[in-house]
Amino acid sequence: MMYFFEEIDFSASKELAAEELEMGRKRTPKESQAEARKVGFKVSKRNLEIEDYTGHHERLCERADEQGLLHACNDTWLEVRTWNNDIRGVMTLFGVAMYWMFWSFLFGQWANVISLYMTGHRADGSFLTRTTPLTWLLSTVAMTVTNVIFTWIMQRYFLRYELFTQRWIRLRFNRKTKKVYLLRPKYAGGLMVFDWTLTDPNLGAKPDPAAPLLNWGVMAWMSKVVGERSTMQFVGRRTSFKTQGDWMAFWEYVRRYMEEGPAAVPAPKTIIGYWPSLKESWISVTQWFPALQQKGLAGKFSDAVTVLILPLIALLLIGNFLGQCLTWQAKFPKEIEHAGEDA
Repeated sequence: MMYFFEEIDFSASKELAAEELEMGRKRTPKESQAEARKVGFKVSKRNLEIEDYTGHHERLCERADEQGLLHACNDTWLEVRTWNNDIRGVMTLFGVAMYWMFWSFLFGQWANVISLYMTGHRADGSFLTRTTPLTWLLSTVAMTVTNVIFTWIMQRYFLRYELFTQRWIRLRFNRKTKKVYLLRPKYAGGLMVFDWTLTDPNLGAKPDPAAPLLNWGVMAWMSKVVGERSTMQFVGRRTSFKTQGDWMAFWEYVRRYMEEGPAAVPAPKTIIGYWPSLKESWISVTQWFPALQQKGLAGKFSDAVTVLILPLIALLLIGNFLGQCLTWQAKFPKEIEHAGEDA
């Protein structure tokens, strides 16, 4: 799901670790998790095995690279791309086709009802033979109620991640207020504000730049209040960070911007913006096909594969772009939008 995020609590882990030391023995991960749940904490196995490095923010690498993942950047704040656009396509096409089929038929039924009461015949000029205008009206009302309920269920449980929802999850870093602002749809948490010092790139103590980084990079905000839930957010595209070194370079760009200022980082190579983008749709769709990511001889061979799947790519491209057009860009409250501008 688009807004899936793990609930983690390092404070709970540290309390449990202290208890274990006093007891003179080490709990198994399952025992620790069971003990945490008794007091209302949700702790993953990984949380029980690593220390809390949040707030240290030492330089992890010499390279700082925004990798074309900035929506906007100025002297006060920058916003980075999150991953929710990448899944749009198949469900968008399905949803649009389904809504069009159901509601266009219903509008036709209402056109017939209006025509029956105004002219005595249906919109196409034909007359009723086996039913009455009242029966037609009641059946159309019942159909309308059914359509409304069906649409609500589909939008509430299946299509709200792609259609008629927020276009981008907004993740803003404000270097003057030293705050991070995360704006999700209300059902996924709504607006959240974190101290910059609590931001963690989720790399652990000794990251290996050459190690592969599967799928998306993750930023997390670890609560220092016992029992308070923490949050994580996927950043970038699925293929943005092929190694931990790529993710470290992106994190280093954000870190230097926040702690040393805009002059400490290179100017962005590209700015994505907020409007629907065919370029973003193309990248989002083609990154799911490994053949399109190959270079050299394998890349030349993939050209033939590309021709074969081109109709599928075109269809998904239309779905992805349509999904962007049928969503809207959420806005921060004014006090956040202009925070730090006078500082």
